[in-house]
Amino acid sequence: MKINRSIVITGLVTLGLGLLIGALFLGGSPNPTVQLDGHEGEGHKLEQTASGLWTCSMHPQVRQPEPGDCPFCGMDLIPLKEESGSDNPKMLKMSNAAIQLANIQTSIIGSGNTKTGLVLNGKVKADERRVNVQTTHFAARIEKLYKNFEGETVRKGDKIAELYSPELVTAQEELIEAKKVEGSNPILLEAARKKLHHWKLSMEQIQKIESSNKPMRTFDLLADYDGIITKKMVSNGDHLNEGGVLLEITDLTKVWAVFEVYERDLKNLSVGQQIDFTTRSVSSQQFSGKIAFIEPVLNANSRVVEVRVDVNNANGALKPDVFLKGKVTMNSESGGLMVPKSAVLWTGERSVVYTKVNEEGNEYFMLNEVTLGDASGDYYQVKSGLSIGDEVVTNGAFTLDSESQLKGKISMMNPRKNTAEASSSGFPVVTLPESKDFKSLVVAPFQKQLGAVATAYIDLKDKMVKGEANSIKSAAVKMKEQLSKVNMSLTKGEAHTHWMAMLNPMDESLKKIEGSNDRDQQRLEFINLSKALINAIESFGTDINNPLYVQFCPMANDNKGATWISKDENIINPYFGDMMLTCGSVESVIGH
Repeated sequence: MKINRSIVITGLVTLGLGLLIGALFLGGSPNPTVQLDGHEGEGHKLEQTASGLWTCSMHPQVRQPEPGDCPFCGMDLIPLKEESGSDNPKMLKMSNAAIQLANIQTSIIGSGNTKTGLVLNGKVKADERRVNVQTTHFAARIEKLYKNFEGETVRKGDKIAELYSPELVTAQEELIEAKKVEGSNPILLEAARKKLHHWKLSMEQIQKIESSNKPMRTFDLLADYDGIITKKMVSNGDHLNEGGVLLEITDLTKVWAVFEVYERDLKNLSVGQQIDFTTRSVSSQQFSGKIAFIEPVLNANSRVVEVRVDVNNANGALKPDVFLKGKVTMNSESGGLMVPKSAVLWTGERSVVYTKVNEEGNEYFMLNEVTLGDASGDYYQVKSGLSIGDEVVTNGAFTLDSESQLKGKISMMNPRKNTAEASSSGFPVVTLPESKDFKSLVVAPFQKQLGAVATAYIDLKDKMVKGEANSIKSAAVKMKEQLSKVNMSLTKGEAHTHWMAMLNPMDESLKKIEGSNDRDQQRLEFINLSKALINAIESFGTDINNPLYVQFCPMANDNKGATWISKDENIINPYFGDMMLTCGSVESVIGH
């Protein structure tokens, strides 16, 4: 059979045109790949996705239109997979891998009597009822001190000092003469004995004088109390008048555990309620006691009331002035819902909780604006916004909110409404994830670098106290330099993500402080800087050996309160300077 050449040619041309059109309209190969520049030798291929965007597995906020390196950590970008989502602007869908990376954790809430605990900070103090002073009952000169340093133990009847007193010598001579005429005038002898006894001579000493028939030139003063010498007021050779004080002797077999309670928590405490507490000086032992006294007057500067627990300290384990961490266990009977504090994101008057919901067989995370009631230990009362049985996000809510903001959905930071009125009532405080213990996940060089940042911060805090804008700017530049030297690659995984969440607000606050000539505005920006640095130090630790005091002023930021770090326990307020230099209190201690 003869084949027509023109038919063959026509068929081939048609086939070629069909392939060309298919390539143009269908995009070529159904599974194209993109080779990253600089990684040809590694054979590192990434899939092209329908979204056309690239992100970082460690920093999901990164969105770039083409492959490359993460601007934060330098890791290779990966394709951003398009996920089916909800049209509801308050609902967010995340992949299982993203949920695991962000360590999202949830719990189901309910109402009823939720057992909670109120955490309190306090100190050991000496029981003021057991503080005594050792005096001399006649004018004398101290020839020798037997108990001569603070901290020394004293028992009742111990020799305190050797005294010389002309009055005492004369009184002894009178006793000896009265003894000679005892038969004819016993009343005179009894009067001489009583005079010496009133000067605290023991009957044994008086009888010794009578039998020796010779006055003692010096006299041993005996201790009137048991305890520890807490103050020494005299030295050898001092002259004392009648009633002169030699020593302060404190009985420490019973002490006070004194806790500071903010006025908002006072309603949860009452006399007779038990407080369990610990101290780092005796980490293996837990102490407890009942509230014996609640101070009737509020401290106007610190806005706290002291509550006192009487504690048996027969073994001397509790030393005065050591720090205590106490907890009051109580039942919340408000009848409302109770939600863990870790679930709540808040800024100003607005509070947000994320819940896990199911819609048409798909799981989403939904933003819920809530109205909070009173705090009760580790929980908040929820007045509205949640229902019994809701599954709330108790860990990772901040990550969810950041993802919602990046995807243009409603979030705590992006409420899609005018927030000018809310911000006018106070400086907007940044919301951060709660601090965690990452100390075992970071290396010593990172802690040393963070210690240098903290040292530069202390200098900036001191400049804030003085309130000179130019000096504040200079100190901010130095702290910013130290912050830039922190090698973020020394942190991995969840620790790295947490550090980035602290780094961004610190860097932003320092930029604003450096760029402002307004001292008051600089002090406001110092609020977020302090909050983020405190979180970072609590989470990662530093190489600073001395304790760092986290201090709080309830009147800063338009009475919303603000914290800062100090190397000194004494309050020197950076937010008000000379106006209210000592306003505040120690909230916690890091590294003690």
